[in-house]
Amino acid sequence: MTFGTYEASRQSGNPVQLFKFTYGAGPSDYYAYTDHTEELTVDGVLYDPVPIDRGNLDANGTLDRSAIKINTDIGTALAEIFRVYPPAFVVTLIIRQGHIGDPDSEFLVIWAGRIVGAQREGSECVLQGEPVSTSLRRPGLRRHYQYGCPHQLYGPQCQADKVSKTVSATVASVAGAAVTLDSGWEGAFAPEKFLGGLFEWTNTDGLVDRRTILRITGDTLSLSGLAKDVSPSDTVDVVVGCNHKAYAEDGGDCQPLHDNILNYGGDRWIPVKNPVGTYNNYY
Repeated sequence: MTFGTYEASRQSGNPVQLFKFTYGAGPSDYYAYTDHTEELTVDGVLYDPVPIDRGNLDANGTLDRSAIKINTDIGTALAEIFRVYPPAFVVTLIIRQGHIGDPDSEFLVIWAGRIVGAQREGSECVLQGEPVSTSLRRPGLRRHYQYGCPHQLYGPQCQADKVSKTVSATVASVAGAAVTLDSGWEGAFAPEKFLGGLFEWTNTDGLVDRRTILRITGDTLSLSGLAKDVSPSDTVDVVVGCNHKAYAEDGGDCQPLHDNILNYGGDRWIPVKNPVGTYNNYY
């Protein structure tokens, strides 16, 4: 345990910080930076040297008020994911602190949370961080008694098969948030079944990005935001959506399209007549 020795020393201490931003679900979906002048490898993660700094931490015994600001260069790959449109995934951050020359390579976690905002100030990208303790204290979403299914499509409660409902398509043209695909992109599915589905592609950083499909007009998809880094002739994935209704007789997609009725979260048998109202039960 040599971290404390270096931390207390005025001569031997050579403090550096490590910033690991996780973006996505894959094991390599992260950006790792250090404020050191050279690359550092800690726990198998390579941290690139970039201009980066953080604000002061509020050491009041808890992390409830320790929101933080991180300043970095606007030209970093991390800043690019906040350009034009918010990131498709939650961006989490772990900050570690250690000392160069520590034989035990102890880099202790001094802050953990997520990035909730970003703005440009001159040549800098300023990120606002929210500590993980704030998320733990936030009340979760409540389950409602409703007709439609409240589950996130392809999420942990829905568990619909995403792979079998994904088709590959070729981009014909891009105009802002409207992307036109080559004819026949829908494959074996009706085009309207992709409403509320996903448009996914791999960006220039090698990470998966996605947008929600809002409208379909012929072979043109209107997305929830700009399809950044998408160009004509690119191959993209288009994922079937769901109207969150149960059976075919209801016009639903859960049972006939996704074959996922056992995970349906709504209640289509909610009575529509009030038994204590003016309606007569007998005639």
